[in-house]
Parts: sequence; structure tokens; C-alpha cells
Amino acid sequence: MNIDYELVDAVEIDKYAIKSFNAIHNTLFPTQDITKWDKDHKNIDLLMHGSPCTDYSIAGLQAGGDEGSGTRSSLMYESLRIIEKIKPKYVIWENVKNLLSKKHKHNFDNYLKRMEDMGYKNYYQVMNSKDYGIPQNRRRCFMISILGDYAYDFPTKLELKYKLQDLND
Repeated sequence: MNIDYELVDAVEIDKYAIKSFNAIHNTLFPTQDITKWDKDHKNIDLLMHGSPCTDYSIAGLQAGGDEGSGTRSSLMYESLRIIEKIKPKYVIWENVKNLLSKKHKHNFDNYLKRMEDMGYKNYYQVMNSKDYGIPQNRRRCFMISILGDYAYDFPTKLELKYKLQDLND
């Protein structure tokens, strides 16, 4: 998109994940524990987060993500703490679609309410990577939150042009 941007931080506790992130983005961020994060970043336009899905996923133990539960998925509340502190203009959150299931939707609804209480307008949609040019069937819930009263439309689906085998050539 040729947008000029600056990455100011990445919060990841796994040393291999941050090593991969740094390699992709040509950065040198250290590992960081989100529960201890307390920096004074100002004028942040975009914060992207994806709290661990392991406790929401149907492939996991379904432990959930209730605030204070200590599950990995409850780290979404740490993201809310950071959002409240730095007030980015835009927030993008991605997680598994099972977050919207009857068992876990109360956490999703709580997230929505807390974002609204901070002045954000929220939009969410379950999207499948195969509908956006990626040859993989992977459904994820995406939430776009915008500080203030702005409208947002999710992108229209794209025709899948490649199969996985086409990418190996």
C-alpha cells in the first residue's frame, strides 16, 4: 500500500516468535511480558493484537478467557489495559471464530463493551483466508475498532486464483 509507517514496539514473550517478527520487520525488539508492559507511547495510530486462541479454540481445552482466570486467552484483558493507556486511533484484534460460540461469547461481548466505554466504535466479521487470495481454509474473527464515530466496511471477497500446490513451483 506504500504507506509510510514506523513500528514502535512489539510485545511477545516467546523468544522464537519475536525473533521471527524481528527478521520479517528488520527490527530488534526484545521479548516482553505483556503483563509487565507499561510504556508511555504517544500518538499511536494503530495497535494490532491477537491474544492466544488456545483456550477458545475447539482444538484446545476450552478453558476460556475470563478476566483473572490466568488462562493464556485471558491475556486479551492485558491488551485492553494497554489500549486504555495509549488510546490508539485504530485497533485490530484477530482470534478464532469459536470466540463467538455460546461458551465464550461473554468474553467477546465484554471486550466490545470495554472498547465502547473507551470511545471506540467496533466492527467485527468472521473471515476465511481462502476468500482473500490465500489457499488455506482458515476462519478467523476480525475486529476493527476506531476511536470516535467513524464507519468501516470489511473488504469484499476475492477470487481464489492459486492452490497451495501452485505456491511450491
